[in-house]
Amino acid sequence: MAEKEIQPCDIMAVGAHPDDVEHCIGGSLIKWARAGKRILILHMTGGEKGTHGSQSLRREEAEAAAEALGCDVAFLDFPDTEIRFTTESRNRFIREVRKYRPRVILSQYHDFPRMHPDHEQTGLIVKNAFRPARFKAIETPPYPPHWVESIFWYLIPLTMKPSFVVDVSDVMDEWHRAAECYASQLGNIPNYYQRLIRLKQHAGWLIGVEHGEAFLSDAPINATDSDILSFSPRPEFEGFTPGLPRS
Repeated sequence: MAEKEIQPCDIMAVGAHPDDVEHCIGGSLIKWARAGKRILILHMTGGEKGTHGSQSLRREEAEAAAEALGCDVAFLDFPDTEIRFTTESRNRFIREVRKYRPRVILSQYHDFPRMHPDHEQTGLIVKNAFRPARFKAIETPPYPPHWVESIFWYLIPLTMKPSFVVDVSDVMDEWHRAAECYASQLGNIPNYYQRLIRLKQHAGWLIGVEHGEAFLSDAPINATDSDILSFSPRPEFEGFTPGLPRS
């Protein structure tokens, strides 16, 4: 069977485990997808050591959730609970960046006390791969160096002020459908679903809307130079429904 053709993406959304990306920022991904952005969700692990759901089930859930959001999906297959920032893990991630050539990377924040250690380690790998992904001296054949425009962090501590919040109030129905693809998690972890909703309500409150998703940028954003924060649908994508083919 021929390997699926690799398509460069506008946005690479990185999460330590299946469901991290979709549950935390799935609403934003829906809006970016509707605006014609090509999005790849990259899961660092298969979530195989989670209390609920086998690795094969969680992979099936991840694929269903990505389809519901209108995104592509890939897995890096680090061992669950054993992600560590090292030169080797950084270079493995750099290879994926060069393979998919995103303009922007979204990642869990790298300094969040009492959070799952895989989340922080994922953030550290992303942070430390950002600039070296450009370096010719780091070889990842057959993929050449690649320059990423920005990193935006999600799942940031509530004590930190986000750089921007995406209003997802108008796509919550679609987000619910995608989030519910992870029945192994939503149906078994007490109050998990309620916590997700409260986080979106809190982020929404910051900008005066019902539901939002918060992001942090380490550097000022040149809003006039990049269209990545524009959520207006391109003419050819008007009427696009997440989960349906774009062509």
